[in-house]
Amino acid sequence: MIRNRHLAGLLAAGLLPIAAQSAPPYEPAAPVPAPQYAPLPLLGTTPQLGEIDWRQANETVGQFTRGHIDVLRWESENPATGRSEIVSEEALLSASQALRLALSARPDLLANSAMSRAERARADIAAATFSRDVLRAWVSAVAAEAALDNASKAYGAAETGAELATRMTRVGNWGQDRLLGEQLSLQDAGLGLIAARQEATRAREALARMTGLWGEAVQFTLPTSLPAMPAEAIDGAGLEALALSRHPMLPLATQEAERARRAQGGTAQARWQALGAEALDQMLGELADDAGVLSRPPAAAAVVDVRRAAVGHDAPHAFRTIAEAESLAVSVRSQVREAYINYRIAHDLAAQAASRKDMQTAKQEEVLLRYNGMLKSTWDLLDAARERLAADTAAAQALRDFWLAHANLQAVLAGADYPGADVVAQAAGKKAAGGH
Repeated sequence: MIRNRHLAGLLAAGLLPIAAQSAPPYEPAAPVPAPQYAPLPLLGTTPQLGEIDWRQANETVGQFTRGHIDVLRWESENPATGRSEIVSEEALLSASQALRLALSARPDLLANSAMSRAERARADIAAATFSRDVLRAWVSAVAAEAALDNASKAYGAAETGAELATRMTRVGNWGQDRLLGEQLSLQDAGLGLIAARQEATRAREALARMTGLWGEAVQFTLPTSLPAMPAEAIDGAGLEALALSRHPMLPLATQEAERARRAQGGTAQARWQALGAEALDQMLGELADDAGVLSRPPAAAAVVDVRRAAVGHDAPHAFRTIAEAESLAVSVRSQVREAYINYRIAHDLAAQAASRKDMQTAKQEEVLLRYNGMLKSTWDLLDAARERLAADTAAAQALRDFWLAHANLQAVLAGADYPGADVVAQAAGKKAAGGH
């Protein structure tokens, strides 16, 4: 705990990459902890039907007030080893701390007073893009560890079901087919746990690389969950204008375009556009239908006769400058719209997943009440617990997708390119659309 508080202090000061190690990270002899790996428990042998006398088994179970489920509950409440450690808020690697560490490890992203306007604009875009990637890495790491926790709970529930099925088979109350079904569920849960561990490792190491952490410092602790989603989504009105006004490079491109437009004049530009349209007609004239264009797309550029255009030698460059500024503005507007729509989709999906989680929790509580009233079986209770864990996992993943989409939108508004919708978000949408 003391070490965690010390790490937290270094994190807050932004000094951890330097202070946490006495040697640079490129020193092979620097002492580092070994990677930690927890093997998955192997599934036991399949018990034989009635291999334990039912009277002996029932006498053992009868020592507990609620039978098999109380045996399992007692065992879970009295583990042989292990205990959880409470981590203070100060010891957690927050998003702001991760961003500070990452930026401090990248001096190449710093701007300076000697930069030109274009260089400063490129530096601002690079910083916005990198900050987006760091925040996305932090969101992914927190979500992956939360998913790992849920996968561990799901594996525990599957173990409970498999153990109870084993005992019932041994006393002759169940057949091998039902036992094998529970053991297959346990193996599926085990595969899910392995996948969750792999994703948590990938996400943590991606965050470690971006923040420059290594050695003892990679044992950082993350929050157990992401921040709650805002109740109201961002209003889309005026976002295109906001993005245009904030884009670092667009004012420079606009200034150059207006200068070129004034230098050439409206008549020269109109003549150039007319000749350009004529050149395109000559190239595409025989490819008027869709099938023709798709079968034989253009293999060369349309050619404008500069002598017929009667423009100065700098006209092509000037008109290209105008087109580039217009193209940049169109691209910014389009990326804002795409980012915003995907942000709203992620917001809606997260809200629906949270609602489903609440309903599943209420269902589990109702099943527990009926179980206590002898109206539901142990298996009904286990099924309700499994369904609630699945809803928890889905809600956590939807919340992750929302914050990833939020980071993308904010970065686009600051001038970064939109990377596109996340594959995980697309997969979640397909799963939701496909039913239960």
